[in-house]
Amino acid sequence: MTTLPRIGMVFGVFDGFHPGHRYFLTEARARCERLVVVVALSDVVERMKKRPPLYTYEERVARIQEFDNSLVVVPSDSGLGEWRVFKEHQPEMVFLGYDQVALGQALVDIAMPHTYIGSHYPEKYKSGLLRPTQESMRGN
Repeated sequence: MTTLPRIGMVFGVFDGFHPGHRYFLTEARARCERLVVVVALSDVVERMKKRPPLYTYEERVARIQEFDNSLVVVPSDSGLGEWRVFKEHQPEMVFLGYDQVALGQALVDIAMPHTYIGSHYPEKYKSGLLRPTQESMRGN
C-alpha cells in the first residue's frame, strides 16, 4: 500500500476557471492528503504571458474556493524562481499540468519531486483556446 504525500502543491493562473482546471485540481487532490494551490499574482501573469489575466487574483481565488473549499489557496511568489511557497508550505510532491514543461524543468533543477497529471480534453479545455470566448463574455 502506497502512502499519499502529506502535502501536495500545484501552480497555475486559473484564469477563466474551466473543466480542465477542475479535473487538474480533483486529480491532484486525490493524490495527497492536503493540496496547496498556488495562484499566480496578476503582475506575475503579465510578466510570464505578456498580457494581463482576464480575471483579478481575487476572482480567480474565489472560483477555486467555490469549487473546493478544502483546498489551501495561496498567492504565488512575486518573483519567478524565488520558491518561497516551498519554504512556507513544504510540499512533498508538486503536481503539474501536462503543459507545464518549463516549470517541470525548473523543479528538476532544484530537485523538487514532481509528477504530471494527464490532460482532460486539451483540444477543448485549454485556457488559451477558451480565452477568446471568455473575453467576449467579459465584454473585452
